Amino acid sequence: MDGNNESQMKELECLFTWGVEKSDMKDLDTLLKNHLHRGDDEAALDYLHKAEDALKKDKRDEADFVEDKEFYLNQVKSISEDTRPAVHGEKGWSLMKMGPKYYEKSKESFEKALEIKPEHLSYNMGYGVVLYRMEDLDKEHEIQPEDSAAVKQLRKTLALYPDFTEAMTLLAVKKTQESCELVLKALSLSPNEKHIKKYLVHYIKKCSPEESLEMIKSALVQTPTSNYYEVGVCYKEKYVQLIKSGRRDEAAAYVKKCIRFLSEAVRLDPSNTNAMMNLAEAYAEDQQLQRAEEIFTNLIQEGQLGEKDKQHCHFIYGRFLYFKRNDEDRSVEQYKEAYKIQVYSGDRKKAGERLRQVATRKHGQMSNEIWAFLAAEDEKSNKGDDLASEFSQKVNL
Repeated sequence: MDGNNESQMKELECLFTWGVEKSDMKDLDTLLKNHLHRGDDEAALDYLHKAEDALKKDKRDEADFVEDKEFYLNQVKSISEDTRPAVHGEKGWSLMKMGPKYYEKSKESFEKALEIKPEHLSYNMGYGVVLYRMEDLDKEHEIQPEDSAAVKQLRKTLALYPDFTEAMTLLAVKKTQESCELVLKALSLSPNEKHIKKYLVHYIKKCSPEESLEMIKSALVQTPTSNYYEVGVCYKEKYVQLIKSGRRDEAAAYVKKCIRFLSEAVRLDPSNTNAMMNLAEAYAEDQQLQRAEEIFTNLIQEGQLGEKDKQHCHFIYGRFLYFKRNDEDRSVEQYKEAYKIQVYSGDRKKAGERLRQVATRKHGQMSNEIWAFLAAEDEKSNKGDDLASEFSQKVNL
């Protein structure tokens, strides 16, 4: 293929020409499945039918196909022109799923899609979600609701689609005046939707202990009794809030409730590893240390965790060993295991911070080994970034 055609091929929009690093595509199957609910199925089917028609119109043999690559390039470009907003929207969702380093590009893609279809549900929601995530990453500045671009966009989405519960719950987490009303409405409209229950937990984290208790009571009324995991996590958050506010006597009752609900969640769904990890932490807070450690070790040994969950499990197990078992040596090993996993998350960052704290406080061989380990792992990360940068330059993205 000559240089001109190669350049044209690289300009065609798809997941493999967006400058995404191979290491960030580990969960590609899940990523693609997650797009099926976003309202673009008609556009996608139309896209496939057009491609099929284009191929049926020309039945020349393989040799003619190779010779006439210019014709097929023009066919693909024609189809792409007709589906530009769908491509920009898919690009936005795909890049956002790849993590924080792709949020800016994701935002730009949604903006392009909205220029063409300003009232499309998926593009409006995607734009709101990526703005929310970008603001959530900024830990140095607390963005007030009245100054939040995410709040403005989510309100716009709700104005266009008043019963869209995902927008309600995400807006509620931003602690706007209508937050409580939005959460309860979302629970009444879609009590079984996973994203609503997930954002309910995020919302409770930002409430006062008194507010969170009222929300838990409302959630119990609004949702089926089978939602043991979500209720258990809510009780866990209530426990944490009371501990932080110095109300330890009150907190004890909530860790018991947390254990009861999470235990039932695990009994009903033994594959719910998030429930298991939360249950292990609850056992640790209740001084049932052996039970907690059994869960941690079983999760790690069974090898059923995805990379991000495995990283989280190693980190919280390390924290458990350090604070509950007073076993610094084993906690350091778990923090190392968390740091080895090249998923750039809060858990990896905190694992690195804990390791640096130990290395700074200690002297001799242990300190030297930790510093050497961190340097080696950081070098791996930097090499990966350098390769990604080189690749992006080559494809002129």
